[in-house]
Amino acid sequence: MSNVPPLLNQLKPLRALCAVAATGSTVAAASALHLSQSSVVRAIQALEADLGGLLFERSGRGMAPTPLGQVLALRAARGLAHLAQVDAPARRGHSPDALGWTGSRLAAGVGARHLAVLLSLAQTGTETASAQALDISQPAVHQTLAQLEHMAGAPLFVRARKGLRLTEAGEATLQAFKLARAELQQAGDELAARRGVVQGRLVIGTLPFSTGHLLSLAVDRVLQNHPGLVITIVDGTYDALLHQLRQADIDLIVGALRPALPGADLQQETLFLDRLAVVARAAHPLAQRPRLGWKDLREAAWIMPMPNTPAQVAFEQALKVAGVPIPADALRVNSALMMQALLARSDRLALMSPRHLQDEIRAGLLAELPVPVRHEPRMIGLVRRAAYLPTPAAQALLDALRRVARQIAGDTAAS
Repeated sequence: MSNVPPLLNQLKPLRALCAVAATGSTVAAASALHLSQSSVVRAIQALEADLGGLLFERSGRGMAPTPLGQVLALRAARGLAHLAQVDAPARRGHSPDALGWTGSRLAAGVGARHLAVLLSLAQTGTETASAQALDISQPAVHQTLAQLEHMAGAPLFVRARKGLRLTEAGEATLQAFKLARAELQQAGDELAARRGVVQGRLVIGTLPFSTGHLLSLAVDRVLQNHPGLVITIVDGTYDALLHQLRQADIDLIVGALRPALPGADLQQETLFLDRLAVVARAAHPLAQRPRLGWKDLREAAWIMPMPNTPAQVAFEQALKVAGVPIPADALRVNSALMMQALLARSDRLALMSPRHLQDEIRAGLLAELPVPVRHEPRMIGLVRRAAYLPTPAAQALLDALRRVARQIAGDTAAS
């Protein structure tokens, strides 16, 4: 299997696979794909040879997918369905069934080179740079783009002063390509899992000041059980991570959830509720006082939460309940490390999760001030695409996150 060509290079036989799986025969599949039966048969046989296993059980009643064929057909059909969404508005009344993608010029005709060229052009912004990156000629890049725009039925780029810029149709096509690519990459991971090897790459987006021990413990446990897995953790703002999630550049977002999501294409899951407290350096003058009220903090300098975040909402709720005016936003920080450094080296205060800072508090570097903070508990959880189908590796991480969250919630209840 190590010499198996990447599934991204197998789009033509994968279309044959999906058609046979949906219709139950090479004759019906050939009719749906407008191909000869012999070409469909050859495509299936070549794919089976590459994968080293049967994709269908043949009988007098037709062809039924094997477990290997079911896994591959499901992922491939999901990828083709993403591509078919690009030109769906031009195909009103198109069939919504398992072969609905056959009516899409893009889903029925796109190849690995189309995918590579679009992804490269979106990154480089010029045909010349993409040609160099892909080791093909500039006319080949231009021709491939022209084919893509014909299949998509719209211009995908406009020429700007600084190079090519994606149009609205180009953005939609790029997103569809990335989602389809993710499905095929995940198909490869699932095929490996069927051989007992949990592998692949997971990219997790994290929001600042909210993941703490949750993600680190979950990731460590998953990697202990599945050392062949590669996990990448990136941080960013909520809006930036949502964009990456929708583009399949990341698989999950872990952090503080918003009350509502900005679209039905996303879903979120609350793992536990978190509280915020006023935090300062351990040697802060206020940290030495046994009793404190909000009136004692009126003149304090703050490190403010970032705008439009759950922490900002909680901060404003707490001050409103205490009858304290909201301080001027002279300093806002979106980095946990910078926040801790500023707290440790100044007399500023911050509203943060004691759980997130428990190591620093136990080490005597930071202290939680005894000031009542009344706010709606923050929801800590995960966000993923609504249509996301986890691979075995992703499911292992989801299960680990839930187990660690239950442990955290139990520790909180016991304290």
